[in-house]
Amino acid sequence: MQFSLSHLTYYQYSESVSESVNDVRLCPVSDDFQICHYFDLKINPPCRVIMRQLDFYINQVQHFEIIQPHQSLSVEAISTVETFEDIRNFSVFSDPQSLTDLKFSERYYDFLSPSERVHILPMVIHDSREIFPNGFGDVQGAVLTIMQFIYDGFVYDPQATAVETQFQEMYLGRRGVCQDFAHAMLALCRSIQIPARYVSGYFYLDQKDETTKVDNAQSHAWVECFLPGIGWVGYDPTHNRRVDATYIKVAIGRDYSDVRPLSGTFRGAVTAQLEVKVQVNQLDGDFVLSQS
Repeated sequence: MQFSLSHLTYYQYSESVSESVNDVRLCPVSDDFQICHYFDLKINPPCRVIMRQLDFYINQVQHFEIIQPHQSLSVEAISTVETFEDIRNFSVFSDPQSLTDLKFSERYYDFLSPSERVHILPMVIHDSREIFPNGFGDVQGAVLTIMQFIYDGFVYDPQATAVETQFQEMYLGRRGVCQDFAHAMLALCRSIQIPARYVSGYFYLDQKDETTKVDNAQSHAWVECFLPGIGWVGYDPTHNRRVDATYIKVAIGRDYSDVRPLSGTFRGAVTAQLEVKVQVNQLDGDFVLSQS
């Protein structure tokens, strides 16, 4: 599938600020399941992107600085991406015994441990024991069970949480948005030693009605779990489904803090109003292969 993406972040400050220093994580990945054919950043006030690098989790990061005073900042990321179906053999048995030593590997340690926004609280451990009173015999089956547990037990409610809502408050309330559902799934998976990582990106649905249009006008979050014998596989607890070619991956991390689309600092004691606009469109025909 082929998509065009626009992700606009706009800040309006109450007074002028200066020395704005920012990191951007909005470039879709290129891997076995998708290719980013084109990516560009449009920044206002105009400035030069002075650094492109990979972070600790191999996400592409663009860095820019604005020295002159300004009272607003807009950052628009424009991309074209092609995605592919996952044709791996999911009938393979994922042996739980293969998880035993992963905690000693630097490749998996961060995705088995608590993180800034994902805490292995007593209530999480209690739930995992309720879900698996006799343990589990297949890693893939356990992941599907956890995803179903969240889908059945948590209520999608955009008014219940904000970006900075604490994990314990969200988990107790069992309400939130895709970010919260992903954090809950990460905690439950890690509590039973299944490596799990946070994924930021987008999710496309055919625009058949007003409900699906909402999905195509916002960013999304889901989880990737490591299945022995298969590899890292994406799961979306918000929609209770395995990730497919309608998902566009941007970045991975331990939790949301590692993949913030735009993060930075500025000089100025001001208040800021934030507006984010996202649009995902499916494309027809072939791409013109170009890269900014």
